[in-house]
Amino acid sequence: MEVPSNKRVFITGISGFTGKHLENYLSEKGFDVYGSSLLETSSKHFKCDILSEESLYQILDEVKPDYVIHLAAISFVAAEDQLNIYNVNVFGTLNLLNAAARLAYTPKKILIASSAAVYGNIEGELNENMHPRPVNHYGNSKLVMENMVKPFFDKLDIIIVRPFNYTGVGQRENFLIPKIVTHFKAGKKEIDLGNIDVHREFNDVSFVTKCYTKLILSDIKSDIFNICTGRVYSIKEILALMSEISGYKIQVNVNPNFVRKNEIQLLKGSTKKLFPIIDDFVEEFNIQKTLLEMFKA
Repeated sequence: MEVPSNKRVFITGISGFTGKHLENYLSEKGFDVYGSSLLETSSKHFKCDILSEESLYQILDEVKPDYVIHLAAISFVAAEDQLNIYNVNVFGTLNLLNAAARLAYTPKKILIASSAAVYGNIEGELNENMHPRPVNHYGNSKLVMENMVKPFFDKLDIIIVRPFNYTGVGQRENFLIPKIVTHFKAGKKEIDLGNIDVHREFNDVSFVTKCYTKLILSDIKSDIFNICTGRVYSIKEILALMSEISGYKIQVNVNPNFVRKNEIQLLKGSTKKLFPIIDDFVEEFNIQKTLLEMFKA
C-alpha cells in the first residue's frame, strides 16, 4: 500500500475501540495521525465535543488534515438515551462536514462511518442497492445521517461506509464476542445468551482498518460501501472455538430477554462492490486468530 507524501489524517473518536486500532495501523503505514476525543488530550489528540461545529473547525483549521475519518458516534445499539443517539450520530456528523466545508482548502477524502444496522432485519446477503429498513434508533440514526451527508457530495470528497459486525482486542464487554471471550477467560461455568443458531459476520477490526485506509487512498467519492467479508459464523460455532482455545466447555443459558422476535437466521454483506475497489484480502484474517488474540490479551 503506497502512502502519499501528503499523509496527515484526522480521526474523530480516536480514543474509541476502532479509533485506537486505526491510529496504530495508519501510524505503522507512515501516516501522520491526529484525532479528537471527548476524554483525552495530547500533542496529537484534541479534546473536542463534535456537537460543537466551531470546536471542530478550529481543530481542523489547525491540523489541516489531508484525510478525515469520522468514527465518533453512539455505537451501542441498546443505548438508552435516544435523543443523544440522534444528536451525536446525525448533528455531530453535520457539524464535522460544515466545519470541513469552511476550511480554506478541501481535504482529499472524508470517510464517514455508518453501519450495516441501516439494513434492518433483511434475510441473506445484503448489498448497497437494497432499500434500508432500520429497526432500532441506532440504525435509523445512521440512515438519517447518511441522507444528510449526501447533499455534501458536491462540496467534499466523501465516502460512506457500512461496516458489518467486527470485533477485536479492546472492544467493550457489552458487545457479544467480548462478553463470550471474557466469560471463558474468567473460567465461568455459565453464560446467558440469546439465539445461538443465528449466523452473522464477526470480522476482525484489523480488516476494517485496512479497508478504511484503502478507501481513503482510492479515487472513489460520493459513494457508499459495505465493509464486510461475506463470511458468517453462528454463535454456537464461536462457543465451540472458544472451548478449543480455553480447554473447557461453558453451559449456555438461553435468556428470553436476549432473544429477538422474528430474528433472521443469516445476515451477511455483499462484497461485490467493495473488493473490485480495494482487492480481496479476506484470507489474511480468520476468526480463530481473532478469538485467540482476544483471549490472550
